[in-house]
Amino acid sequence: MTTPSKSNGTPSKQRRTPAKQTSGSSQRTPAKKRNPLTALQEDEPIASPAPSSVLQMPFTPGRTPNKNRGMSFSPMTFTTSPAQSNICASGRTPMSTPSRVRSDLGSARKLRLVNEQEELEGDIDVNTADNQVVIWGTDVHVNECKRRFILFLKKFYLNVEEANLEGIDPAKPYYMQKLEEIHLLERPFLNVDCSHMKQLDKILYHQLLIYPQEVIPIFDIAVNELFFTIYADDTLPHQIQVRPYNVDMFRNMRCLDPEDIDKLVSLTGMVIRSSLIMPEMRSAYFSCNTCGFHVQVEIDRGRIAEPTVCTSCNTAHSFELIHNRSLFADKQFIKLQETPEEMPAGQTPVTVTVVAHNDLVDAVQPGDRVQVTGIFRAVPVRINPKTRNVRSIYRTFIDVIHFRRQKTFTAEGGTAEQATNDDEESTSSKFSKERLAQFRNLSERPDIYELLSNAIAPSIFGHEDIKKGILLQLFGGTKKSFTDAGRKSCRSQINILLCGDPGTAK
Repeated sequence: MTTPSKSNGTPSKQRRTPAKQTSGSSQRTPAKKRNPLTALQEDEPIASPAPSSVLQMPFTPGRTPNKNRGMSFSPMTFTTSPAQSNICASGRTPMSTPSRVRSDLGSARKLRLVNEQEELEGDIDVNTADNQVVIWGTDVHVNECKRRFILFLKKFYLNVEEANLEGIDPAKPYYMQKLEEIHLLERPFLNVDCSHMKQLDKILYHQLLIYPQEVIPIFDIAVNELFFTIYADDTLPHQIQVRPYNVDMFRNMRCLDPEDIDKLVSLTGMVIRSSLIMPEMRSAYFSCNTCGFHVQVEIDRGRIAEPTVCTSCNTAHSFELIHNRSLFADKQFIKLQETPEEMPAGQTPVTVTVVAHNDLVDAVQPGDRVQVTGIFRAVPVRINPKTRNVRSIYRTFIDVIHFRRQKTFTAEGGTAEQATNDDEESTSSKFSKERLAQFRNLSERPDIYELLSNAIAPSIFGHEDIKKGILLQLFGGTKKSFTDAGRKSCRSQINILLCGDPGTAK
């Protein structure tokens, strides 16, 4: 005889045993769950992908996506990976053109689908609503931003005078000719003058200044779609990268403040020191020691989110970093100092640390005067490098997006030719004929040496020898070469040894 078991009206809980996954398998996704992020479409018919195409985004291992907030990832993730970009999903980028992670932008914010079914229950009309992907915490609408940038590339024209100086056709769109140059030269960099964008679309320009690390990846998507729509059979070293410059947010080094953090800034200075080129890890490859399950983690500003629990075998702290499977990028630290004309009298010159990545390394050398366009960053300082404790003081630096050196754009391909003082074949003179006549008259005066030395630092009385030493450093002779005679060349600048007591205004 069996005794019936007592029931309290509450169904008994059943334990679920997690299914064991094999090595190399990815995280299980709920069945028939549609990715809420649809393909980015523009209003103009430029071979946009079909509405059914889906922007493939891998979920973070060990996490379940939140249906109310979409997915959390960086815009750089879907702009640079061929498996994740709708550019490759629509077949615009050849498989022989690889993607490339932009180290100068870093990680950005979350993307949010603003009209999910939960939000459509409010004041939004279900019949008229459309899938809108916006970047979390901003007013940047991805589709609209991409459409505006493509329209800017197609509609901007230079005037006749500027076009003649550039050597381009004023009857054709300026940036469409730049895309043709990329097609011919195979240099996948597009330098965008922000003053041009401000003339045509101020809304897009202000979004670029305030949210550069979110907007520039959208520009990369747009220009790649447009380029490979026109030149479908082209093969580039990597996908085209947009590099803005000439922004109005021009800052003096002393005027940089917390309001400029994560914004696009531009400043000038002199390069005083540059470090060696060092490898920086951009993507870390972890492998489980128990089951062999692997995870690839993107690095955000030098921080590695190491997985703690294996989603395959549920073993804690079993992951090991595999260096030869990780991805690295070139990195260089550059010290930029305030120029003497911008420095207030009696003040110590201010320095700013500038970080160059990939093609911009070794673009400038110590002694160059450059105009830097980049994103102003702030990271906390660790008390001990071996611990995670940080101080309340932050360390600031600038991630370089564009270099401009002596009226030469060095961001194109990362190299440029610098005009030196030894150029003897000058096509044009900097001075007028009247000014040159004054120079000749001064050179004929017998007291020219004393006249010029007295013109140096007139506010400081006396010290004639020191002033003459400074004067001799301002002038040089002619560079002479004795290579035919088996000797080295003689430089044009003179060497001056200035000695004196401390505090004598040397």
